Amino acid sequence: MPDRGATRSEHLSQKLEEMILEGTLKPGEKLDEVALAAEFGVSRTPVREAIQRLVAIGLVEPQPRRGPVVTVLPLPKLIGMFELMAEFDILAARLAARRATEEEREHLRDVLERSRKAIDDPIGYTRLNREFHASIYSASHNDYLEALANRTWKQLQPFRNFRLEQPERLRESLSQHEQILEALLAYDADEAAARMRHHVRIGGMIADFVLTMPEAAR
Repeated sequence: MPDRGATRSEHLSQKLEEMILEGTLKPGEKLDEVALAAEFGVSRTPVREAIQRLVAIGLVEPQPRRGPVVTVLPLPKLIGMFELMAEFDILAARLAARRATEEEREHLRDVLERSRKAIDDPIGYTRLNREFHASIYSASHNDYLEALANRTWKQLQPFRNFRLEQPERLRESLSQHEQILEALLAYDADEAAARMRHHVRIGGMIADFVLTMPEAAR
């Protein structure tokens, strides 16, 4: 949700970020300042400032002679980031099982219930998928881990969209979230980490992810 106290460029940055995270703006797509200014009814200045905010968090990159585009990650870097992201998730699940407050556990129950209702809505489920993982990072009560995990998640999300567009993957994801939450609610750190490890398993996931990406995105 946009912050009511945010500036026009901050509002626009939040909107563009959501468009990138949800796949409306795809990796490699050019961000045209003139077209965006016309679309959102603003001058080019807040558009330029919004784009710079997205450059700072790694979602947009300036390219010579093309201007700003949604970040495209080379495949070796992408795989490395997925591997690191998996370890963030596993550690966060372990810590959250030990440290989450009752309010945080109740919030995770609520996210899961809303996820069940959104299972036939890929965009809605994608948002709740992000909220589920972000809530676990927060419940780890490790601020440094939370900051790194959220930043890396955002950079990877445009590439995750190729996976979450597959209906069978949504149901698999939901089932695994249910198992992770069960372990978290039982305060079982080892089991929570093990179930998260299964959820973010890298070998088959990367192979599937690469094979299901459009040729142009590879």
